[in-house]
Amino acid sequence: MQIRLVRRPLLPGEFDAEKWLPLALVASGFAAWAAFHFGLTTPGCGFRRLTDLPCLACGGTRAARSLLAADFLSALAFNPLFVLSLGLAALWSAWTVFDRIRGQSLRVRLVTDPSGSRLLRWGLAIGLIIHWMWLAWTLPA
Repeated sequence: MQIRLVRRPLLPGEFDAEKWLPLALVASGFAAWAAFHFGLTTPGCGFRRLTDLPCLACGGTRAARSLLAADFLSALAFNPLFVLSLGLAALWSAWTVFDRIRGQSLRVRLVTDPSGSRLLRWGLAIGLIIHWMWLAWTLPA
């Protein structure tokens, strides 16, 4: 079983995600700040309205508000998956910007063999189930 990170150059015709992710993070952060600052309302969760159960993203808006107020523990309590995903995206963006400043533009990709891929899929499925149970247990109805 192998699971490893590989650095490789951009292939011809391949989308350059490393170029756009830092810009998307900054733009999304600014948009969230503006929406919260000017009091724009959020539509709410349609899944929750239909089923009375939280979706995997429920609590994400409250987590974003907490992050913008630098209340990291509250943000983590509202939606751990959102906060961890945002943290990983920020680290990936910082790595990419650092590489570009140094004149390198290598891509970081996860490479697995079939058994490693199966392990990752099971881990992801179990992690999402645990996350959903956390949201169902902690978020108010």
